Amino acid sequence: MVRPRRVLRISFNPLILTLSVALGVWLGFIAIGLTTYIGYQFYTTESEAPVAQVFTPPPFPPQPAPAPTPPSTGEERLQKYEENYNAAQRADNERLERLEEQRRLNDAKCQFWTEQYRNAPTEKAKRNMGQECG
Repeated sequence: MVRPRRVLRISFNPLILTLSVALGVWLGFIAIGLTTYIGYQFYTTESEAPVAQVFTPPPFPPQPAPAPTPPSTGEERLQKYEENYNAAQRADNERLERLEEQRRLNDAKCQFWTEQYRNAPTEKAKRNMGQECG
């Protein structure tokens, strides 16, 4: 006993389908807009009231005006600039010297002659160590 297959007939009207989709999109935008508006109203009214009640700035006594500093001359500013510039140059030079010394001491020839001088301190090893290591 085989049952006959049932056929579901669907007919759609393109106009009704288009209007239904448009109505759904429109209602969705309205729902999002109302939710945003209500949330904004709730957020702004909730946050303003407690802060206004809790925070009252204490009265500050009037502060005396700071004493005006005498205007520095251009010569003093130039001298201070030169001092700062020279100090920075000295610091850079010292840093570069340390890097150069570190590079020389890490050189393979320097390490070789240093080991030679440690193992067998001869005049030749000392001279070559001084030459390679600076």
